[in-house]
Amino acid sequence: MPAPSLCASMLAAGLLVPALAAGQAREVWKSEDGSSALDVGAFDKSFGLAIRNQSGLVEGSGALRDLFDEVRLVAPDVEVPSIAALPEAGASVTNTSRVWGRLLWKNRVELSAGYEIDATAASDAALTGGRFLSGPVPAKGLETEGRRLVDFDHVLVDHGTFLLQHDLDLLAVKVILPKGEIVVGRQVLSWGTGMLWNPTDLLSPFAPGEVDREVRHGVDAVRFSMPLGKTSLLDLIYLPQQQGWAQGGVARVQANTRGFDVSVSAAKYVSDVVLGADTAGDIGPVGVHAEAAYTLGLANLAGPGPVEVEERFLRGVVGASWRPAESWTLGAEYYFNGFGAGSPGGYASKLSSDRYVHGEVFGAGRHYVGLSAVRQATPLLSLQMLLLTNLADPSALGIPVAQYWAAQKVLVRVGGYIPVGARPDPRLLKSLTVSDVLEGSPAFIAATTTLGLRSEYGASPWGAFAQVGVYF
Repeated sequence: MPAPSLCASMLAAGLLVPALAAGQAREVWKSEDGSSALDVGAFDKSFGLAIRNQSGLVEGSGALRDLFDEVRLVAPDVEVPSIAALPEAGASVTNTSRVWGRLLWKNRVELSAGYEIDATAASDAALTGGRFLSGPVPAKGLETEGRRLVDFDHVLVDHGTFLLQHDLDLLAVKVILPKGEIVVGRQVLSWGTGMLWNPTDLLSPFAPGEVDREVRHGVDAVRFSMPLGKTSLLDLIYLPQQQGWAQGGVARVQANTRGFDVSVSAAKYVSDVVLGADTAGDIGPVGVHAEAAYTLGLANLAGPGPVEVEERFLRGVVGASWRPAESWTLGAEYYFNGFGAGSPGGYASKLSSDRYVHGEVFGAGRHYVGLSAVRQATPLLSLQMLLLTNLADPSALGIPVAQYWAAQKVLVRVGGYIPVGARPDPRLLKSLTVSDVLEGSPAFIAATTTLGLRSEYGASPWGAFAQVGVYF
């Protein structure tokens, strides 16, 4: 297998992830000859979030709700959507409990399983699920649509301001073969070299502003891995789906040449064909990385009519990381999002698209830069500042985070979200009349397709969060 580069190690250190010692499962049984073992781990985390929405979004959504209510009274035969006005401010608490384990038998067969349950209580239903408009402020969700063959209903209880979900996110059997290994079942499939954005990772990606990157939820797959040499590896993956046209798969080759890890891949994800490549290595004391994915969105796979390419877009990142001192890690990354809109007027449609909602694409615009600075103040205390910027608006979102480990098994995180940029303008929505709705006037179309957005991160809410995690 390719050897991990210094760049990869620095990128991992530059993101606030739990220490491996705490996140690993604990050995609870081992055979006398050491060929069989059982490891089990668990944690319980509570994440508290308080936000204040931008006044332009609050006023605009309220005006649209009132307008549609008036239309229902004047023209009850006309169908209009139900709109929930955004609250001026709100808070939520999510408690996540997870248990996972690994059983190794005779150094040949390995069974892995993981189960998670999440309970969220919020002051408003808008804070219990889904994504916040334009920002990566996390609202806990278990979005796996299109990525699993079979699944149960994740929602156990949904009372608007209280949501209880659960997920069997890992259940797989690995068999070690003489020349490789095969894994069957629900497993984590993730790759790419990006620090904040991973264009080639469509199965288990993290949002660029996610501060807790410990758990990736698994997908249903059959994976065969075989070394091609001392520093090269072949992955062949089948991604089953219930519909015949949606069957998918990935072929990926990794290698190491002249100190750089290099990977190329070709994949079909449901209705997309994706060609990807990534690389990472070191140039002197600086770690560098790059990653790109070209997507062909196919139409009519289920018929009728011939299969056509409905859309094409390229996404890519290039970045660097540097450790000027033992306690400091600095990182920078440019992200091009060919799926994004060229101006704020197109942001709303991108943010409501299936690709964005399903977590396949992050960002409504096209050009981004992410900057991170991490200081390891003590062995148990780290401080980070993350800055996500949309260059075209321009707008930015700052995410300061402090993380502390108490007694090695208790994690404490505190931080916030600081949006910078042009705020949403509600005047177009507030000026609409019943006649605009009934006639579908140009003013109505313009107002409802743009929602008054003038920048991406300028529409994000202000926020503060605190997280406490206990590992067992």
